[in-house]
Amino acid sequence: MRDTDKLRQECSFGERCYRKNPHHFKEYKHSHLNALLLKHPDFEVATDTGIGLSNLREQLKIYSDVENLIKRTNQAENNQEQRDGSDNTESRNSVGGVSEVDDDSDHAGSRKRSRSPSEDERNKRKKSESPPDDASSSENELESDKENRVPRSSISKKLNSAGPFNLFLTKVKDNPKTHKDNFSVYMTDLLHPSLGKLKSSLQVNFMVELDWLLMNYKATNNDKLPLVILYGEENPDLLPKNLPDNIRAVRIKPKYPFGTHHTKMMVLVYDDESVRVVVHTANLIGSDWENRTQGVWVSPRCMKLDSSSSGSGDSPTGFKNSLLKYLQFYEVSAVNQFITAVSGCDMSQVNVFFVASVPNSHKNSDVYKWGHKAVGRILRQNIPEEVKRWPVKIQCSSIGSLGQSPDLWLENELGRSLSCHQGSTGVLPSSGRVELVYPSHRNVVGSYDGLLGGGCLPYSRKTHTKQPWLAGHMHQWKAEASLRTRAMPHIKTYTRTDPEGQKMAFFLLTSANLSKAAWGSMNKAGNSCMIMSYEAGVLFVPKFITGEDFFRVKDFYSRSEKSEDFPLHYDLPLTKYSDDDGPWLYDALLS
Repeated sequence: MRDTDKLRQECSFGERCYRKNPHHFKEYKHSHLNALLLKHPDFEVATDTGIGLSNLREQLKIYSDVENLIKRTNQAENNQEQRDGSDNTESRNSVGGVSEVDDDSDHAGSRKRSRSPSEDERNKRKKSESPPDDASSSENELESDKENRVPRSSISKKLNSAGPFNLFLTKVKDNPKTHKDNFSVYMTDLLHPSLGKLKSSLQVNFMVELDWLLMNYKATNNDKLPLVILYGEENPDLLPKNLPDNIRAVRIKPKYPFGTHHTKMMVLVYDDESVRVVVHTANLIGSDWENRTQGVWVSPRCMKLDSSSSGSGDSPTGFKNSLLKYLQFYEVSAVNQFITAVSGCDMSQVNVFFVASVPNSHKNSDVYKWGHKAVGRILRQNIPEEVKRWPVKIQCSSIGSLGQSPDLWLENELGRSLSCHQGSTGVLPSSGRVELVYPSHRNVVGSYDGLLGGGCLPYSRKTHTKQPWLAGHMHQWKAEASLRTRAMPHIKTYTRTDPEGQKMAFFLLTSANLSKAAWGSMNKAGNSCMIMSYEAGVLFVPKFITGEDFFRVKDFYSRSEKSEDFPLHYDLPLTKYSDDDGPWLYDALLS
């Protein structure tokens, strides 16, 4: 007999849960809502739990519908099992592993419901892979701070341990080992008061799920503070009439049809006027912070410049100047307060480059300020010639139209910029030396979420059939190095390592996927670069971080505290697709 309710874990936000998404209620129990429904079957509750009475009543209606659906489903399944009887046991067991999925194919929010046909097998899976709560996954972090009523967090300790790279991955819901380590974080960690008392914040992103975002701000007691959201995907929830007074949301519409506002970044301003910047790869939606591999870079806390200081407060990498140019490009009045805050703080200790893309036909010297040409300029000035025989490794979650052959753009533009080094303009040593890490169909099927794990990998059959040559560059997603082989990658990274996988020339974490729209495409005259999207990333160059020519490569999960070995999240050497496998194509979700 099946009982889905017993398989659901309690939502860690408790009474502070803002969410009204039916999928969330299917995944997590809410005992306080059950209790309220018993007292108020008409939903006319009179006592607010802290999220507003109208929101609470709407929650109760949706939760009640979901609970009734679950009860009906359980009863139907139990009746079917009784009808089938013991004679059909062998035939039912022979189809083990079939995925049962929602009929909601929204690529951001759909989730796998079950991967096994029997209650025993489902209970075994739950025991071995207990899903974390929505807020924070470590047991200690989930204990409520009685004085501040916020989830406890060890983020300050984690930041101290993660130096000099300050590079994290997000926690994986179905992998408990990631819940308590020092190098995995959740959204509430980044907003936690132990990092500083927040005064205001800027969230820059593509997709935003407002109730999920506000739930994280509420959990950290930051929900009443000024918040500015720059977003890309159309969202009625973010219209002024639907927002509280402390939130301003501005949709950024790139002027080109294939462009998107794809940057993922936070600017956090504290009450002492200090600033912290977070550059990451996750949309501000719940599913992006669950069973996916996401990258997060967290800056040091940059204190306000002393009035007697004569310097600009910038670092040798020019991070501050590059960030300011990016923020100023928006020409949005709501961003001006954050431009002022960044201008007034000391970022001299930031050891990475800020590299970005903004939509425009960039000409002359501006060509080298944005996109792949900006990355190439930095590498040409700082990477030793020894790397010239090393392949470029690209790991991404989406692929655009790259042309009929690799030499049209992948190798002669992006590859050329990423292979720059001192003493040359940077030329790939031979054809095929761009190696691409992108999940195969079999990788996705074996993920925590089954086929729905491919919801964050929108590479289409139509695009792939136009560039069959790309298959020769592609490699599987294998990430035992970070315990994330089954957590499909929404992270995007670019690097060069030696053939033995021991040394690394540089590492780039960015929102930019493998596309001309994200990185830019040069005109035939070579004096103009067309970029269509907003993107942002951080570039790690050895001489500015460790003082060496190269990073030593270390498995992400084997890193030690304050180690100068670079923590790589996927496995080396790379593994080609098997003969009977191919790249994941998003059409598999639509068919």
